[in-house]
Amino acid sequence: MLTQKLIQALAVLVILLSGCQGVSSSHSGTTEKTVDVSDKIEVTVSRVVDGDTFIADVNGTEERIRLILVDTPETVHPTKAVQPYGKEASAFTKEMLENQIVYLEYDQEKRDKYGRLLAYVFLQDGTSFNKMLLEKGHARLAVFPPNIKYEDEYKQAEEAAKKEKLGLWNTKKGE
Repeated sequence: MLTQKLIQALAVLVILLSGCQGVSSSHSGTTEKTVDVSDKIEVTVSRVVDGDTFIADVNGTEERIRLILVDTPETVHPTKAVQPYGKEASAFTKEMLENQIVYLEYDQEKRDKYGRLLAYVFLQDGTSFNKMLLEKGHARLAVFPPNIKYEDEYKQAEEAAKKEKLGLWNTKKGE
C-alpha cells in the first residue's frame, strides 16, 4: 500500500516537473529561445514612436527607449522620407508592444547621444523582441559597440530572414 502511494506521488512529481521545463515560443514560425525575465526591468509601454523606438514608464519616469542592435526603416525621421517597410515595422511594433508590460535589459552603454535609453526588449514570455524584428524582416542588424551582447544571435536571425526573403528583404515589393 505504501509502495503504491509512493509510486503515485512520484508519478505526480514527474508530471509536475516536466511542465517546468523551458518553454519555446513559436510566434508564427520563429525559433526563439526564451530568457528568464526576473532579472530584467519591468516597464509598461505607453506609446510606440516607430519600429525601433517607444515610450515607456521606467521607475515612474517617462523614457524614450531605442532598441539595441536593430534598425527599422524610417517613418518619422525629420530629414528622411518614409522608407519601404517602415510602416509595416512600426505597425508590428505597435501591435506587439503598445500598452504591454515588457522587460528591458541594458548593455554596456545605457543611453545614446540623444538621451534615449538603449535596451534589449523581452516580451512577458521571455521572447526577445529585438530578435523577433530581425527574424520577421522588419529590421536590419545595426551594430554600435560596445552594445553587442546578442550580436551573433541576432546576425543569424537576420541571415535567416534574408534567406527567406521576409519583410524588407522581399525584393518583389513595389515592383
